[in-house]
Amino acid sequence: MLIRAATDQDAKDLAQIHVRSWAETYPGLLPAEEIAAYPYDLRLAQWQGVLARGGTRVVLIDGTGFAQIGPQREARFKPDYPDELYALYLLGTAQGRGLGRALLRAALGPAPRPFTAVVLASNARALGFYTRIGGQEIARTRGEDGLEDLVLGWPDPGMI
Repeated sequence: MLIRAATDQDAKDLAQIHVRSWAETYPGLLPAEEIAAYPYDLRLAQWQGVLARGGTRVVLIDGTGFAQIGPQREARFKPDYPDELYALYLLGTAQGRGLGRALLRAALGPAPRPFTAVVLASNARALGFYTRIGGQEIARTRGEDGLEDLVLGWPDPGMI
């Protein structure tokens, strides 16, 4: 499958993948109201804005998955982890084939820098994936929703 940089014309595909992957991933992990609070129209506006603003790297497998990485947003992690994985979503039918790792590598680019990712602590599948590819727990936090999140760090992303 071809992984490519997302363009402004990809906002619809990104929004569809985002909504579908949330519908597949988060039942039982997030309240149904929270999943429903992010419908297609909201995600479409979100991705149109992200792509128009730039400043992050977004890579895409058409109709299947995407990853987005950009500057670290958490001041306490910036010195050691200058980048942050904002999103990595892959539809269930494409999981388990190495595409998540490939998307992440593509998003990191040719000169990967240390980065973090925030993962819902109860998301065992995502945690399993991230730890298999070298993620190490560096912090625990509580989101605005009161759920526990783990912050994982990759001090040497070249090993992914």
